[in-house]
Amino acid sequence: MTEQEMMTLLRKKLDRGMAQYQKEWQQKPASELVELASEIAAVKFVYGELSAGGYYAEYMEYLLRFENPLEVVKDQWISEQNVDFSEELTHALWTLWDKGESESEYTLDPEYAPVSAEEVRITVREFIEAHPNASFDMMTPGGYVYLTPETAQLLLSGQSVKGNPGSAEFARDVPAEELLDQEICTADFSKGAWRVLSDHNPEPQQEQGPFEQGVTLC
Repeated sequence: MTEQEMMTLLRKKLDRGMAQYQKEWQQKPASELVELASEIAAVKFVYGELSAGGYYAEYMEYLLRFENPLEVVKDQWISEQNVDFSEELTHALWTLWDKGESESEYTLDPEYAPVSAEEVRITVREFIEAHPNASFDMMTPGGYVYLTPETAQLLLSGQSVKGNPGSAEFARDVPAEELLDQEICTADFSKGAWRVLSDHNPEPQQEQGPFEQGVTLC
């Protein structure tokens, strides 16, 4: 069978599969179609791509062995889209909060009184607790620390973790109490890990009373 003959046969199967899907969709109420939006989009995408051709003949020949190749590829395509984007969304929210640039681009609610920066400080402990399944590539005042999801949970339980000043040769144990109370300065999610810059949590300044009369300062 030539490549052109394979594509002709494949398109017939794709057309038959698409007609079957369209018939099913037409029989469903609007509320169910809303729930099926992602599947409908996947069917249309796969149908358009495969019908246009341009893929390896070996792939096309393999699909011909199925009665409904459109369904087969659609299901595989959807399975590969089932990715947890929660960390990416968290990064988007963090960027909005950290940069504050949107405040000049969107209409603000005049009746809302923002909380002070003092109230929204985030510690390393709080940040890890908010991202229990993430890895962390951290630059701290004491050097670099890399945490897998497992070592991050060990850190929360009070165990020390490994850190180094820039060279693994000088690695040392970083106590949990040294790291967990540090404040997050910046955080950026990239390639599956949070890249974090942290610093010591500044101690609240105590108000000093007026100097007593007659006291001499050395």
